[in-house]
Parts: sequence; structure tokens; C-alpha cells
Amino acid sequence: MNGIRGDWRMGLFDWIFKKKKVDLKLDWREKYETGIIEIDAQHKNLFGLYNGFVDLIYSGGSLEKLQKGLDGLLEYVVLHFNTEEAYMMKYSFDGFEEHKSEHKALREKTYYLHKDFANGKPVLTMDVLLFLKSWISNHVLVCDMKYKDFLLSKLPKAYLA
Repeated sequence: MNGIRGDWRMGLFDWIFKKKKVDLKLDWREKYETGIIEIDAQHKNLFGLYNGFVDLIYSGGSLEKLQKGLDGLLEYVVLHFNTEEAYMMKYSFDGFEEHKSEHKALREKTYYLHKDFANGKPVLTMDVLLFLKSWISNHVLVCDMKYKDFLLSKLPKAYLA
């Protein structure tokens, strides 16, 4: 373990004990449901991956496990964004470009987060976890709800909850 990673671990433990794990978790609630089976399932998985990453941090997971957890979370975000964008494009959702730019902004932020972490930089801070938590919940509650009624009116009933 190089010096940067060692410093990172100390920084991690400094802030871990200042915030309760339960305060960082995302609980799935009915208010997050879009009524679209595939998207709701992906949102639930996204919440689970995020919560699993929080668990890894609090359990003192190795840097390799943390890297794998972060990779899994970020890869799933990309898969999920592709799913949403495919639905919006297929049914010509008017807000597609705006929604896609939201996705692009998070992709860029998470790309650099992933790259920096992989290179041993001390990037996993309370601010990053709070950002991810806030972004995931707000994106689902605000941005994703903008396409909800539109897609519910366009999708075949087999796609709906």
C-alpha cells in the first residue's frame, strides 16, 4: 500500500465515525416508483449497490473490495442510464436532451472519481458519499418523475407495474 492510500484510509476512518451509517443509507420508498417495471427494478438495484458500497466502507473493506464496489455501482449507473435513454428515444420524449445531459454530468463526475480512486488518490470522503446519495435520490424523485407520466401513457401494459 503506497503512502497516498495509507493516508486515504486514515482520512476515511476519521470521518466514518462522525456520521452514522444509517444516515448515509438510501431506503426504497413508494415515492421513488415510476410504475415502469424495468426502471423501478433498476432503481432498486441502484439503491442496493449504493447501500452495499456504504456497508463496505463501514465494515473496513479492503481497497480492492472498495474499488470493486465502486466499479459495480458506476457500471450499473451507466447501464441504467442507457435503459432510460432508450425508452425516452423510442417514444420521443420531449425532455430527452435535458435528461441525457443530467446523465452525462454524472457520468463525467463518476468517471473522474473512479479514475482518481484507481490511481490511489484520496477521493472517498463524506462529501462524495453525500453527493452520491443526494444525486441518486434527487435524480429519481425529480428528473425521472418528469418522464413518468409520458412513458406510462406510451408503454405497453406488460411493461407497467
